[in-house]
Amino acid sequence: MMKTIFNNNIGLFINACFALLLSIVYMPFANAEAIEHLQKSASNAYERMIQAKQSAETLAKDAAFGEKKVTSIKQKLSAAEEEAAIARKKSEQANALLEQATNQWKQATDTLANEWGKTERR
Repeated sequence: MMKTIFNNNIGLFINACFALLLSIVYMPFANAEAIEHLQKSASNAYERMIQAKQSAETLAKDAAFGEKKVTSIKQKLSAAEEEAAIARKKSEQANALLEQATNQWKQATDTLANEWGKTERR
């Protein structure tokens, strides 16, 4: 019986040593796989970061170009508004001159008609 217990203990000890040996041998492979997986994840993350950086830089350039375009259009609009105001003023002045010239013409034709009327009566 004592021999059986001893044999069982030796068997357990041998099994435990074998399991320990397997885990020690397997650990570097498991760690290597985990490290390789981590390296791939880091590499993929780096690629995504570079793509995001390039996209951000491109979009920042596009935004700056858009802002310049808006500024240019605002300046052109301001100049066009000034030109329109000047043209409106000139148009109002021209209309005032037209009204004045029309009144002078009416007055001159009235005076002429009066003079003709006087000569016809004589």
